[in-house]
Amino acid sequence: MRTANKAITKQSQKRQYKAAVSNAVTLDPNNPIPFDYSGRALTFINRTEYLPFIGTDNKYAQKILEARLLSDTHNACINTKKDYCAGEGFQDKDNIEFDQSIIDWFSTINRRGESAIDINQQIFEDFFTWGNVPIELVRVKIGKKRFLYVYPHNFMEWRLCAPNDDDICDWAIHSKLFITQSIVNSKDFESAKKLPIYNPMRPDKDNWTKDDNGTERTLIWFKNKVTGIDHYGLPSSISSMIYQILEYKAARYNLDDFENNMVVASILALKGSLSDSEVTRIARQIIKTHTGDGKRGRTVVIGSEEGIDSSAFHKIDTKKDGSFNEADNNWMQKIILANQWDSVLAGLISSSTLGKGSGFITKILENKLNTVIKPAQRNLIEKVWKHIFKIAQEWMQLPFDKYSIEFKNSIDISGLTDVDITPAVKVNEVREAKGLPADPARENEYMPSKGGNNNVPTE
Repeated sequence: MRTANKAITKQSQKRQYKAAVSNAVTLDPNNPIPFDYSGRALTFINRTEYLPFIGTDNKYAQKILEARLLSDTHNACINTKKDYCAGEGFQDKDNIEFDQSIIDWFSTINRRGESAIDINQQIFEDFFTWGNVPIELVRVKIGKKRFLYVYPHNFMEWRLCAPNDDDICDWAIHSKLFITQSIVNSKDFESAKKLPIYNPMRPDKDNWTKDDNGTERTLIWFKNKVTGIDHYGLPSSISSMIYQILEYKAARYNLDDFENNMVVASILALKGSLSDSEVTRIARQIIKTHTGDGKRGRTVVIGSEEGIDSSAFHKIDTKKDGSFNEADNNWMQKIILANQWDSVLAGLISSSTLGKGSGFITKILENKLNTVIKPAQRNLIEKVWKHIFKIAQEWMQLPFDKYSIEFKNSIDISGLTDVDITPAVKVNEVREAKGLPADPARENEYMPSKGGNNNVPTE
C-alpha cells in the first residue's frame, strides 16, 4: 500500500510540474496589454516555480521588443534617451578626480571588455524598452587578486521566481526556454539557473550563491514600478504600444501597395471567345507586365483570336491614399508623449522648430534634463550603482566612500540663453574676432547692450 501511495504521489508531482495556468489574451486593439485579472499565474521550469511576465505565455516581452524595432519613432526615442541618460560616464559632484584604481575598473568592468559607459547605455536601453533589467554581479578571487564583474542581461531570458510568504521575490531564474520557439530537450531544462536577488536588508551570505569554483553571484533587478503590476516593471511608453504597431502597419501598407498590388491605368476589353489556355496566358502576361518597379499605370489590352466585336475601353483612377500622413503624424506625437520625450531630442526637427531659434531648443533640453534625464540617472544610482559601489569597496578595496558620484552629462545647459552678454564683451575683442587691429584708445571700452548704438568700427 505504501509503495502504491508513493507511485501516486510521484505521478501527481509529475503532473504538477507540467501544469501551467493559462489566462493570457492575445494582443489586439482592444487589449493592448494582456493583463491577467484572475489572479497570480505560476508555471515551472526545471522544477522551479516562476512568475510569467504579464500573462502566461512568456511572449509579451518579445511583442514589446518587436513593436519597438518596427516603430521608427519609438526606436529613436529609446536610442536618444539612452545616450542622453548615459552621458559621458561618472564624475564626483565636487569635481574631485577619481583614484586610478576606480578609473581602471570603470574602463573595463567585466570580462567582455565593457566600460561603465557601455553598461549604463545597455541598462538604460533595456529599462526604456521593457521596464526590467536583470543585472548580474560576479565576485571572483584569482590567487590574492579579487575581481567584481557587472553584466546586464537580456530580460527576455529571465523571470522572477515565485514570491515568498511576504510576497517578495527573493530569486530569479534564467533559461533560454523563455524565448525559444522550437522543440526543447532535457538539456534546456537542466541549463536553467537560479540567482538570489540582492537585498541590502538581508545578511550578505543570503545575497550570494557560490559554485564549485568558488565564484559568487547575485542579481540586482532594476525595474520601473507601475501601479497595478506587483512584481515586474513596465516601460513608461507601454501606453503607446498600439501606436507603435500602427506606425509599422502604415509603412507596411504602402510597401505592399508598391510591391504586390497591380495598379493599371485603363483596360481595353476586346470581346470574344477565350479558351482556358488563352486566359492563363493573358493573365500571366498581365501580371508580368504590370507588377514591379516602373510598371504602374500601364494600359491593359485584352484580345482574342475568336473576334473583337463589342470592344470597350475602361479608364481607372489610379490615385490611392496609402500614405496615412495625417494619422502617422498623430501616432508619432502619441509615441513621443508616452516616452516623456520631445521630437527635437529624438532628431525630428521640423522647419517650424528651426524658425524658433536656438533658445527654444535650449529650453527643451533644459526641461528634459530636469524632468527625464536627471531623475533617470538618480534612480539608477540609488537602486543599482550605490549597491555595486559598496560591494566593490568591500570586495576590491576601491575607495568609493571618498566620493559623491553622479552622472556626467554630455549636454551643458548654462541658463544664459535669455541673458544679453554683449555688455560683458570688450570692443577690442570684437575687433579681433573681425580681423581688425585693436584700438588702444578703446582698450577698456565694452560693447553696448542689444538695442543700443553699435560703436564698433568696421574699418
